[in-house]
Amino acid sequence: MRRAHVLWLALLVAPHASAETREGWIVGEPCAASRQVADCPLRHVDRPILLLEDGQVLPFLRGEGGSVTPDALDKAYGKKVRLSGEIRQGVLQPVKLEILEVSGERKFFKGCL
Repeated sequence: MRRAHVLWLALLVAPHASAETREGWIVGEPCAASRQVADCPLRHVDRPILLLEDGQVLPFLRGEGGSVTPDALDKAYGKKVRLSGEIRQGVLQPVKLEILEVSGERKFFKGCL
């Protein structure tokens, strides 16, 4: 009986990490305050944050060895994405990054010249 009580107490006290999937736009932190997505300058790419549709922001881990590498961040910056992972202490620990918005392919024809 004592062992069950200790297990219950450990579950109660342990920090809860839950798997989450969130959709939003990766923008620079200064742009998130004004909800500026499309025209967020690239100079803010060093402070990226996930801007959710309801205006809330969610910081996330990034860097080499994770799902949000610098290359993936460059491709996803300013676009709608889906990040999946655990939220620990208010920071998303992403394990998967999906870009939901594709850049339009520009086609030119001779009439443009």
